[in-house]
Amino acid sequence: MFVPARPRLVLLALALLGACALLSVATAAPAGAEGKAKAKGKACKKGYVPKTVTTKKGKKVKVCRKRGGKAKGKGTPAPAPAPAPAPAPVQPQGLFEAPGKQLNGEEAKPFLQKYLANSTFTDCVTGWPTCGGFENRYSHSSGSTFYQCWLRPTSGSDVKSVGEYGYQDARVEPDGSWLYKETVYWYGHYSLFEWSVSSTGVVKGAQLSDSGGAPESIGPLQYVGGIAKDCSY
Repeated sequence: MFVPARPRLVLLALALLGACALLSVATAAPAGAEGKAKAKGKACKKGYVPKTVTTKKGKKVKVCRKRGGKAKGKGTPAPAPAPAPAPAPVQPQGLFEAPGKQLNGEEAKPFLQKYLANSTFTDCVTGWPTCGGFENRYSHSSGSTFYQCWLRPTSGSDVKSVGEYGYQDARVEPDGSWLYKETVYWYGHYSLFEWSVSSTGVVKGAQLSDSGGAPESIGPLQYVGGIAKDCSY
């Protein structure tokens, strides 16, 4: 019997066993690599996460969504645009310079000198006979002359009066509208006139004679600046 040969057999057996173990590891490695590759194929890129969504046909599939993002069509709808504001109403431009504060008494006289002197109040701006042959006209000249003209289509039915006016009181509002009180002396009598003129030139008045009677309403008339038209046609 050759005893020393046994250790060689043991070593050979061990070597064979080691080779088998290495072979089995080598054989298993590709399977692991393939699984890792498959897992990698299903992974999303950085910043994205897998999400299960349902297609229009009802099939569930996995897709990558941005982390924290919402699926298309599932988010909060964008607010509807606000309607355009309605345009501001156009304000009529006043005929008179608005002082921005109330003017009373003596303080209002420069305003009256500018707008009352050399002006006409009439209910026929285009002038007689264009309004059917009727016109009521009141005028203030820059020299204190006052004209009251009631023109009619029939000859002899006109009323034409001339007098001298004097200041009594006045008030001008911040928007340029004004109130004016005057005394007119004519034909031996005095008449008190009061005129209310809007910022757009609409005039309403009243007359009270010293001979008595109720006040007489006048107007509405329209202010025309730049001319104190007398009682001629």
